[in-house]
Amino acid sequence: MVIQLWHRPWARLDGTGTRYTMLDDVSSPLTLPGTGAIWLFMDTQNGPIAGGQNGIGIQEGEPVGGLGIYSMPIPLRRSDGMDILTHVGSVRLVFSSIPDRPPEDLEPETDDQIIAKALLDRVKSVWARLRDVKSALADPARIWERLVELWLADAAAANPEMDIIVDQARRLFPTLDLLDRAPRRTLRRTRRMIPLSRVQEIDRRAMTWLIRQPGETMEERGGDRQRIQAVAREENFNTLENRVLLSYAKLARGVTRDYRDRHKTAAGHSDRVRLVTGYGARCNRLEINFRELGVFEANADVTPNFVLQNNPNYTKMWDAWRELLKRRRILDELWRWQARSWDEFCALAVIVALQSIPGARSVAVSPLVFADEQKQGCWISHVNPMAVFFLPDVRVTIEVSYRLRGGAILSKFGAPIWLRLGRVNSADFLPRWAVWPVWDAVGGLEHGETEEILALLPNGRNESVKGGITIRPTADGQNAEVRSLANVGCLTLGASGPGLKAGIEQLRDFLIHHVLAQAS
Repeated sequence: MVIQLWHRPWARLDGTGTRYTMLDDVSSPLTLPGTGAIWLFMDTQNGPIAGGQNGIGIQEGEPVGGLGIYSMPIPLRRSDGMDILTHVGSVRLVFSSIPDRPPEDLEPETDDQIIAKALLDRVKSVWARLRDVKSALADPARIWERLVELWLADAAAANPEMDIIVDQARRLFPTLDLLDRAPRRTLRRTRRMIPLSRVQEIDRRAMTWLIRQPGETMEERGGDRQRIQAVAREENFNTLENRVLLSYAKLARGVTRDYRDRHKTAAGHSDRVRLVTGYGARCNRLEINFRELGVFEANADVTPNFVLQNNPNYTKMWDAWRELLKRRRILDELWRWQARSWDEFCALAVIVALQSIPGARSVAVSPLVFADEQKQGCWISHVNPMAVFFLPDVRVTIEVSYRLRGGAILSKFGAPIWLRLGRVNSADFLPRWAVWPVWDAVGGLEHGETEEILALLPNGRNESVKGGITIRPTADGQNAEVRSLANVGCLTLGASGPGLKAGIEQLRDFLIHHVLAQAS
């Protein structure tokens, strides 16, 4: 049994052995170096067994010589770790450098919490960019032009994304206000000592008590305080429907705060941010009011009662609560599969960069389907090539393939994205460029990576591999970066705002001056 832990997708071509770890030769636990993604390289047909479960990893590409590459998720909490079964026993992987998944209403206080919050913001921004594809699919003929418009709009003037909380704020503000002012209540029958003048109902038990009291008349039996045991009806607001409403308000308040914080630069001129901010304040008031009425929070797994299913106002709030709970579950999965989401995001970024080249014409578009549910961090289904462009100024065509099923040579590179270039009226072999999206929790360029990629290129000479590009996340608070050496480019890319625009522009310039220039 062969099982290796890879720290780079091109580890199969690494002759020094620095980019992988033989899990059979290490002691447990194994503290992972760095803050990047990991892969497992192994020869079992059913994939890795992690945490006692099979099928945790996602196979990338085609197996070569019986050996397959499997993308692995990261845990929601560092303390969870990951137990990998090998033929000599179980090895526990410790993700000491990757922060825990933070709650959305977290106000960061420590450096670790700041890093965690920034990483969660990146996850949400990548998700928002992928959702832009769903919007662009409304006009399939202009999908890439529309995506350029959505991604490269001026950051200061761009309207924040249409998050689910924006839609709820628009639809549910009046309903939330109505239910806060007049929440549904029930009358609970209790027995207690009530003044004679206020007695309205006596049941059998209260009558038995009254008979046993000394005296002949009602006044005599009431004693000095003139009180007798009777039935009282008390208002009870702690119903299931109000508990659900309180839980929704608390969850929505955290989501609105997060949305506002992520769009601080647009807060002054964006109707969406103002609407969401006001909705969050209304949710906060409802939460305070309901807690004063003695309402508790509902568990996430409650079964809806008759009121939640049939009262129109409460039904709306029940559906909204389930939507936010589903959103939280999606974010949990996207956190675990950040590396695969980053791959998909970068594939679209390459296409956007090509489409933004002056004169570029899209000559073929893959049928795209945006899934209703993410699957291990991915949303988009397609066929290859994903897009084909013609650059009339240099008379070059360029194909973009994502998760291409290559042969034995291309599979060794482990590149999720491949560019293939062709010259008009030329029968030469079509040169290829490998593109590696390299996810990292911290971001920024890696020292010495350009030289490392350059040393890999000779392995692909039989498949006309001419160059390679790595795309890493931009470090929080830093500008987009680029380093180039011969036929290699190492770039960083932001997931939103100026970082996204600057990163796309740098990628476009590299494609023009290095990739296309060599093919013209």
